[in-house]
Amino acid sequence: MKSIFLTLITIVGITLSSCAQNNQGYRIEVNLTDLKDTTLLLGYHFGEKKFIADTAQIDSKGKAVFTGDSLLHGGMYIVILPQRSYFDILVGDDQNFSLTTSTENSLQNLNFKGSVENTAFADYQRYMNKKQEQMNELRNQMQQSQGDENKEKEITEKINALDKEVKAYWDKLIDENPNTFFANIIKSLKPIEFPEFDIPEDASNADSLRWIMSYQYNQNHFFDNVDLTDSRFIRTPFFQSRIDTYFDKILAPIPDTIITYSDKLIEQVKGNEDMFQYIVSHLFSKYQNSAIMGMDAVFVHLAEKYYLSGEMKGISDDLKKRITDRVADLKPNLLGQVAPNVSMRDSNNKLQELHAVNAKVTIVYFWEPGCSHCKKVTPMLRDLYKKYNDKGMSVFAVYTQGEQEKWLEYIKDNELTWINVWDPYRSTNYHKLYDIYSTPILYILDKDKKIIAKRIGIESLERFIEQELGL
Repeated sequence: MKSIFLTLITIVGITLSSCAQNNQGYRIEVNLTDLKDTTLLLGYHFGEKKFIADTAQIDSKGKAVFTGDSLLHGGMYIVILPQRSYFDILVGDDQNFSLTTSTENSLQNLNFKGSVENTAFADYQRYMNKKQEQMNELRNQMQQSQGDENKEKEITEKINALDKEVKAYWDKLIDENPNTFFANIIKSLKPIEFPEFDIPEDASNADSLRWIMSYQYNQNHFFDNVDLTDSRFIRTPFFQSRIDTYFDKILAPIPDTIITYSDKLIEQVKGNEDMFQYIVSHLFSKYQNSAIMGMDAVFVHLAEKYYLSGEMKGISDDLKKRITDRVADLKPNLLGQVAPNVSMRDSNNKLQELHAVNAKVTIVYFWEPGCSHCKKVTPMLRDLYKKYNDKGMSVFAVYTQGEQEKWLEYIKDNELTWINVWDPYRSTNYHKLYDIYSTPILYILDKDKKIIAKRIGIESLERFIEQELGL
């Protein structure tokens, strides 16, 4: 039996599209042998969260009935017991069935009537629990047998045999349950099989070539075993993590790569409105505030191609305006763009133009003396400036506040001899052009004033400087 904390349950209905359900309705009868006169909840998985779909009262005989006039959205649902433990059931095309179980050992005692698919699903869970126990025991034996080659070989053969047995069981379930959500789930769990790659016999780097080919194959076939036209996957506990694994671990963290494969995945689901909206909205949220530098370009792309173009339906005017404004803030300062040119007065009241700075690498530093983190970063940046200034590094330091006397005093006391500028009235609009809403912020520009890095920590700065200076 699985457990769930109440804080994970949000009493809210989620629908992805306005497609109406037919009027057949649903009726799911739950019979509990050791529980009566309390409330039962029917929930469902949605990404990493769980939501409530229905409630039912358990009568004095342990019977509760979830019922509704419209069909439930298909997916993996959970029957939540009063102590917040739960067990999984499948909700597919046939939504009129009953089940019997107990609060103790609910999976072991789970039986269905009127749902062949759920009977198979329960049997599968029991089988996999047993095989997982066997696998864990073999792994423990392997740890205890380290150094004994014969014993390790024997255990390895048992592990391989168990793995083969499970895969054969999966294939059997897929064959015995055609055209069902259950079969689609089992198939999605199967890892993709790599073909034999044609490596030239005389290749000196055969292992490297094989790795590259495997990597490229995995990129293009990662979802081969997932029926992306089946929107019931949206309401499972593993589909979102499968998407995240693909974009976080399979693809290279390069904006252009992520954009290319985002579009490719989205194109595959365009025939299913629910799946289309789910994947677009998930990727949009994922890259809206990504911690990986440069991924704001992915957010901008998704926003423009799917949200602002009107492809995503049901977007309010207010949300569209906020997305438009955010895109406008990010587009001028994406990686690879020429940094917006600004001209500001320096500490001697002389006009300084960013693009006029003659340097192999320019650090644009947005800061203020009173900022606690700036007090740490500024001295470290000053030391780097002293170390690399004569090798082609320059600093264009923008004071973001309006207290001139405090600024000038700090410059003098801390011997900041780089280019110190300010724009107290923000007439250059630098805060919008560089998306400055806090300090300190560091941008790195190459000799052509293209943005090669931004919003990085001071600890990483020296590596970028040396790389750009060719040191």
